[in-house]
Amino acid sequence: MSHAVSRKTLAWAALALSVAIALSVGAIMSWRRPAPKPEQAEAVPWLYALTLPDADGVPRPLKTWQGKLLVVNFWATWCAPCIEEMPQLQKFSDEFEARNVAVIGIGVDEPDRIREFARQHGLRIALLAAGFDGMQLATRLGNPEPVLPYTALISPAGRLVEEHSGRLEPGELRRWVGRQGTM
Repeated sequence: MSHAVSRKTLAWAALALSVAIALSVGAIMSWRRPAPKPEQAEAVPWLYALTLPDADGVPRPLKTWQGKLLVVNFWATWCAPCIEEMPQLQKFSDEFEARNVAVIGIGVDEPDRIREFARQHGLRIALLAAGFDGMQLATRLGNPEPVLPYTALISPAGRLVEEHSGRLEPGELRRWVGRQGTM
């Protein structure tokens, strides 16, 4: 009898250990990335010093967005995850615009293609054209590999506080903004 109890106890202990490991892995996976590297900190003032054309070819200085909580999304019209993400970025921008939060898209594309894409998808966020140099801009801001989309969050004080390579999950931007006290 005690032998059967021991196996049952052992099975419950194994199950409890499995649950504990799963919860620990989940907690680790949800941690934010470490603080930006020094070269990334230098990249934000450099980014604000740039002027890029918008989809209509009008030069737009990025310093226009200094002092805001700024979501910078590097994307392209030929990138499937980028295309899926764009309506979410527009919806997020509409919701948080009144809270000193701005969203800009830096397209790794040409202005004509960006303009047509914005028209087709009803996008009103600022879409700037960096051409293929946009990948170098994303890398300088912290993109660890040449992946699109790449999204960075810059604080009103001009610090890179969040970043993500690949498509963002719908609630991720909200969590970022919440951590900055802007909800």
